[in-house]
Amino acid sequence: MMTLYTVLSLTDRLKVDPDSQIEIEEEITSVPGTTACLLAGDSLTINQLMYGLMLPSGNDAAHCLAKFFGDLLIRERQLAKQA
Repeated sequence: MMTLYTVLSLTDRLKVDPDSQIEIEEEITSVPGTTACLLAGDSLTINQLMYGLMLPSGNDAAHCLAKFFGDLLIRERQLAKQA
């Protein structure tokens, strides 16, 4: 649930459209534990990944969202340092 809360907070704070597409990378498909059965190369929206995170407790969906928003936060920090 913390991942879901964090994603919801970051979509609001960073003004990210929840219908933005995220491509599933190969590394995501090998995340252990319960999964949403994501397939490498597929593209899903943030909203779809949040459902995958909640309904089957998909560790792969959580990992995908964490990577996407982690990359956004790194870019935001780098831009702030340049300003």
